[in-house]
Amino acid sequence: MIVFVLAFAAGTAVGVGISYTRWLRQRAEEGALRLRSRLLYELAEGDLEQVGDELEQACERETADPSLFLALAAIDRERQRVGRAKSIHRTVLASEDLPSEQRVAALLGLGRDLLREGNERAAVGALVRANSLSPRSVATLRSLAKALEQAGAWERAAAAWERVERQVQGRAARDAKVGRGHALAEQAEAFRRAGDEKRARKSAERATTLAPDSPHAWSMRARVEAAMGDAHEAMIAWQRAWELGPAQASGIVEEAWRWADRQGRQADVMARMLASSRDTSNAALAIALAERVALRHPEQAAASLEQVSTTSSFAQLALIRLRLRRGQRDQAREAALRAMAEARLVCGLCRDDLTDTPFRCERCQLWDTGVREA
Repeated sequence: MIVFVLAFAAGTAVGVGISYTRWLRQRAEEGALRLRSRLLYELAEGDLEQVGDELEQACERETADPSLFLALAAIDRERQRVGRAKSIHRTVLASEDLPSEQRVAALLGLGRDLLREGNERAAVGALVRANSLSPRSVATLRSLAKALEQAGAWERAAAAWERVERQVQGRAARDAKVGRGHALAEQAEAFRRAGDEKRARKSAERATTLAPDSPHAWSMRARVEAAMGDAHEAMIAWQRAWELGPAQASGIVEEAWRWADRQGRQADVMARMLASSRDTSNAALAIALAERVALRHPEQAAASLEQVSTTSSFAQLALIRLRLRRGQRDQAREAALRAMAEARLVCGLCRDDLTDTPFRCERCQLWDTGVREA
């Protein structure tokens, strides 16, 4: 009887112990799940400081969980604490029993840290190691492509972007395709400088095919065509470049004009500038073209500036200066006194009106996104 009672008591104690252990484990798992949910929410809100502080506390409690340290390192990099992020990644990588997936994540994070520091060569090395462990990781391939671009390894960068393009779909695939086009454009420029014009042309043509809306790709193609002696294709490419990139148009127009001046092609380039200035409604492009068009066709330059002068104070000022240079004081005075079109303040992200709340968008709930729009 005593033996039976003892056995029953022992069995009960074991059962209670097992149940209690399971309860503790379940409670710990629920706590970890609540922590991750809270961190995810705070991260979505953009509260990096709070996320970082909570991750630091979690790392002190869970010293054996590499995923927490990897998350803390990523947050540190975004908080401009790159040195500490790099140290954390290297500490995690020093673990011999680190799972393969987390080793890839640590190498990827270390590569991004090194890239943020400007150490492109070391970044490429870390990312190549990560890619060898996980060849189909899109995040690793993207970071590797960017590191190779910064290192000037354009051919390898183009190959990396091509691998990204094969593994993704939709907008991500289009972005990777454009990235490959930019890399090929730089490769074309490298070939041109080395005197290998045939390879330069092939790369430039491919670049504009992959990134047809890139002013950078068309500028590179214009340089290559000019070096090859194909004036017609060079002028087409330069015109495409300044029309696609109004913000960079001033430099593009100046480069095209210098080439035309050396080749005796000013009239041909001027004709293209006139065509673009007549059609554009972009103030930056109109101003850039007017500087050259005014040398031979001042009235056309003035007409182009007139079209945008009510929406751009810079275009209005350029018009006033042009009128004064030509001695047209009355017309200059008229341009100076002309009222600008009323501009409304809108959110640069969602285009919602910000009249009532000029510093914060009610729809996006973000601060300082306002831009003025005629």
